[in-house]
Amino acid sequence: MRQRSCSALRLALLTGGFASLLYAPLQSQTAPSDNNGTHVFQANARIVVLDVVVMGKNNHPLTGLHQQDFVLSEDGHPQTITHFEEHTGAQPLQVTPPDPAPNIFTNIPRVKPSDAVTVLLFDSLNTPLDDQRFVREQMLKYLKKPDLGRRIAIFTLGTQLRLIQSFTDDPALLAAAINNRKNGAGPETSTLLQSTAEMAATQETIDALMPYAPEAAAKVKQFDAEQNSERGEARIKLTLEALQELAHYLAAIPGRKNVAWFSGAFPVAIIPDATLPEEFGVQRDNQQEVHKTDALLASAQVAIYPIAAEGVAVDSSYSAGGDPRLTQQHVSNPHQDTQQRNANHAAMDLIAKDTGGAAFYGTNSLTDALDHVTDHGSYFYTLTYTSTNPATDGRFRKIQVTLARPGYELAYRRGYYADDAKSVQAAAAQPEPKPPVEPLSRFLRPGVPQSTQIPLTLRVTRGPAPPRAAPAAASSHASAGNPNQGGDNPNLTGALTRYSVDFMIPARALLWDPAPGDHRRVTLEAALVVYNREGKAVNWMLRQITLNPDAAHYTTAQTTGVNLFLEIDAPDNGVSLCGGVYDLNANLAGTLQIPLSAVVSSSATTSSR
Repeated sequence: MRQRSCSALRLALLTGGFASLLYAPLQSQTAPSDNNGTHVFQANARIVVLDVVVMGKNNHPLTGLHQQDFVLSEDGHPQTITHFEEHTGAQPLQVTPPDPAPNIFTNIPRVKPSDAVTVLLFDSLNTPLDDQRFVREQMLKYLKKPDLGRRIAIFTLGTQLRLIQSFTDDPALLAAAINNRKNGAGPETSTLLQSTAEMAATQETIDALMPYAPEAAAKVKQFDAEQNSERGEARIKLTLEALQELAHYLAAIPGRKNVAWFSGAFPVAIIPDATLPEEFGVQRDNQQEVHKTDALLASAQVAIYPIAAEGVAVDSSYSAGGDPRLTQQHVSNPHQDTQQRNANHAAMDLIAKDTGGAAFYGTNSLTDALDHVTDHGSYFYTLTYTSTNPATDGRFRKIQVTLARPGYELAYRRGYYADDAKSVQAAAAQPEPKPPVEPLSRFLRPGVPQSTQIPLTLRVTRGPAPPRAAPAAASSHASAGNPNQGGDNPNLTGALTRYSVDFMIPARALLWDPAPGDHRRVTLEAALVVYNREGKAVNWMLRQITLNPDAAHYTTAQTTGVNLFLEIDAPDNGVSLCGGVYDLNANLAGTLQIPLSAVVSSSATTSSR
């Protein structure tokens, strides 16, 4: 699928109008940021941004502290706080950016900058069906509050991550999204999670065989354990991929993002344990993906709040509410159930601790738990420091924050990886063979939230498609010498519409390498995919190009931006166009999905001017 096409892609300098459209939202960032608009750890001036929640003795966030109240260290070495800010849940008034001009579309989130936003993540991959229904009932109850006063987005996690409602403070919109089964919001049976009934049946078989055929019982137990291990590994990989996609989506939204993750079984090996001498000591073959996930969550300022979906099972300091669901609990092997529950809660505590969140279990009032999440994640302090260790050796740096006054509980992410973007990519690529598909492909699947790590604006026009050239016998790809091919699907027939797409990208959002002759170089993938109403791709194209401007053009592009150009044909059954770019140097993506009905014809656009 990958192909160079210098005739279909071009490097250009954008006009001032497009530059202002791209850069104005990015300038609202208040904390130190890198060239892609997200917080970063630079090689020679490693700036670390840290959100710290301080819980008082009444289990409520403590406010009114000052910079001198905090003591900060990295790997045991004292650090100097260079920036300090208290957040008290206030949502400052901001001017909402104007609607873009016709045929101009952007992935820059239209969310008012504020202290924090909340994400509800409904996990059907790791949650039994009954618990999924309970979570939705509780959240619909929570959304009956007349005035939430908070912006909330809703995601679901099944075999992939889906955005079912973007950020809004309208309870009616949020409730409608939860009730809309067509968008994937309804409960789903996970084929990778053993049900309570299946566990009970297996245990009954083992118990029945044990007195008469202990060897057969042992084989059944071993087979069941192996099957569970395989399913568990598959769930871990899917969960890691979903958290990475979520971090990509949230990265461009300034401030803290609190993710309330409702799940029945939190995979144990999804985050390194910063409390161990070797943080990957409990990991098996998922180390690189865990490394990548942790780095993405940290750089996007995402705090995870795991919330157990099973209701009351054990006592907890967070226990609240009544006990209406105890009659629904199935007990097959109490000792085994207790062990599994304890391991699950330990995983929740680890995830929360290492991302700066808090875990909630042992409660039948998930509405109370969500109130705790919004309180906990809205009153916090942002500390910024420049690390005294500038090395980019890829090692995990442990962070420790204490208060000058004892007796308070602090929540903050426990470390970061001392990588630059290139070393992360190189480390991830070494142990495993090259993936069979381009890295951009997974961001372009239908239903996947758009990625905002690269701010992306598309100018789209449409008109009649010219006659298509006959496909080459040896390849289904478009010819690099024929830019009018209009996509790589050789089987398109009937009436076609040609969509011309300008990709407008801030040059500072890309990772440029030094190149000979005082040039700079970046290698990108750019793609367009047309989907029909069923989510099937009916035409597509993916091109790779290396941009290599000299010093003068590079300097100009830093102000005006970079422009890529592609054209694709859509048949009558095409309903949406998904465009994306991927920086192969930095391992970052930017994508955007556009309804084709929103694109005005080129003649209509011209006549309206």
